[in-house]
Amino acid sequence: MKKILITGGSGFIGINVVNYLAKKNKIILNIDKISNVSTPEKFKKIKNKKNYFFLRNNLKNPKLILKILKKFKPDVIVNFASESHVDRSINNPLYFIRNNINSSSNLFYAYYMYYKIKKIKLFNISTDEVFGSIPTGAFKETDSYNPSSPYSASKSSIDLIATAFNKTYKTEIKIINMVNNYGPYQFPEKLIPTIIFHFLKNKPAPIYGNGKNIREWIHVEDSCEAIWRCVVSKKKFSRINIGSKNCLSNLEITNKIFKIMKSNKLTKLNSSNYIKKVNDRPGHDKRYALNSNLFKKIIKSKPMKDLYTGLTETIFWYINNNKWLKNRIKFYKYKRLGLID
Repeated sequence: MKKILITGGSGFIGINVVNYLAKKNKIILNIDKISNVSTPEKFKKIKNKKNYFFLRNNLKNPKLILKILKKFKPDVIVNFASESHVDRSINNPLYFIRNNINSSSNLFYAYYMYYKIKKIKLFNISTDEVFGSIPTGAFKETDSYNPSSPYSASKSSIDLIATAFNKTYKTEIKIINMVNNYGPYQFPEKLIPTIIFHFLKNKPAPIYGNGKNIREWIHVEDSCEAIWRCVVSKKKFSRINIGSKNCLSNLEITNKIFKIMKSNKLTKLNSSNYIKKVNDRPGHDKRYALNSNLFKKIIKSKPMKDLYTGLTETIFWYINNNKWLKNRIKFYKYKRLGLID
């Protein structure tokens, strides 16, 4: 498998996958519309630039997408293309719904037309948020969807459309549901970078509500490895969960980051003033968790980076990549999003 088409390869997980595949000397075509949260091309770590191609496109035209597929002739397609921040989806729900559903649907239709020519697989990267909240245990691949935000509803719709294409057109769209990722290139508006940047500025981290909302965390490098193992696997599956079992409340993840930064003398805050509780997010899910037993069984892999190491590396990545940070924060002023008037 040599030629990989990536959609949304300038977003957080996408850019890490592009960098990962570049190290494997794969021929990559990255199609991305480039929004304010995207990472510009100059920050990508491409080992052999002759093997990497970038096309700025918003996936609005399925005929054009099909033309691109026929020209590039990929061996596989991996779809990351979507707007992804829940708070921004609360502020602008119609944009999220239209953009996410339409772009992926256009891609699926072009893929279906190309599938008649060449039988390749398309991997649609989804989220644990489509299942909604679970008080105990973990969601299996067969559990029903119950989204709580415009973002998760749009991702749920994409997954269902993918399933419908497979049933109607006999295509091979594989759905990968992933837990919360963290690591290099994550836009400053997300929880972990927000905590880090506040501590670096000696400001308390803003925590929604009581801070007891639980998320399952995985380092993006482990996600890259897991996605690639799914792509090259010869095992049959229609959807698969990728998790880590690192389930922590927002207060717990904040506390871990504080202790790491305090021990490295990266913040002047103390144990009495490093958290500031703010108004909760509307429709805030209490707990996410995925059952990834199927992944472990058929892919036979598990996350390699422990949470302490991953968080420490992430903190220093942001500190050591100031040029990237300055380029990104001009589009983000640390203003609270996701509030309803």
